[in-house]
Amino acid sequence: MKILGVAFDLEGPVVDVERAHFEGHILSAKELGVSLTIESALTSVLHFIGGPDEAVARDIWALSDKLVPEEEFCRQFLERDKFHYKLILNTTKIEPRPGLLDVLTELRILCLPFAIGSLTRTEEAMFLLEQSGLINHFQRGTIVLREAVKEVKPAPDVFLETARRMDIPPEHQLVFEDSPRGVTAAIRAGSRAIGIPVLNRYETVVPLLQAGAKRVFTDWREINIRALIQNLNNQHGAHA
Repeated sequence: MKILGVAFDLEGPVVDVERAHFEGHILSAKELGVSLTIESALTSVLHFIGGPDEAVARDIWALSDKLVPEEEFCRQFLERDKFHYKLILNTTKIEPRPGLLDVLTELRILCLPFAIGSLTRTEEAMFLLEQSGLINHFQRGTIVLREAVKEVKPAPDVFLETARRMDIPPEHQLVFEDSPRGVTAAIRAGSRAIGIPVLNRYETVVPLLQAGAKRVFTDWREINIRALIQNLNNQHGAHA
């Protein structure tokens, strides 16, 4: 089916704040007795990329000595993680990922609507969009955040909602995601997905393909969005 609209996950694909999340997770884990590096966390913490933070907390509890009950461990982890993340974020320059603005410009030329589909909560998401200047590039009505959906990824809720707000069938939607759960959510919504992780590593690229991403790029500047959409349209036509 022809691509009629595009949805973007916020954290990772649109603004790169992954390292702030990574460092916050690692510092919080260390304070609770679990020593991790980014390298080890990528392979041992299932939800390290893409979250949600509650799932990261449970993953890290599973790596602990389990002397602290899971519920209490997770409560402490989330409290510390929020503190560290905000502290790191406040000293980080927040910008759109290189090449993204050119992609948005091309989508406007193609007269294709685009949306944000993210599990980030409104306060934090608006901070990221405002600090990066991207708030002026997305219509408020097509920014779908955690509070707007019932179930989190890999459930399809967020991308069903982005399609609804763009007034297109989800089967005609293209989704850019950086986590396997996000790709799965897009596919469950009936949409097609492209991976756009921040890190160009086996641990970040291959799981996206395994989840069903049509292709994976690690830099927006690698993408000719017009040609990509045309290619996806042609592929679907060939399989029809």
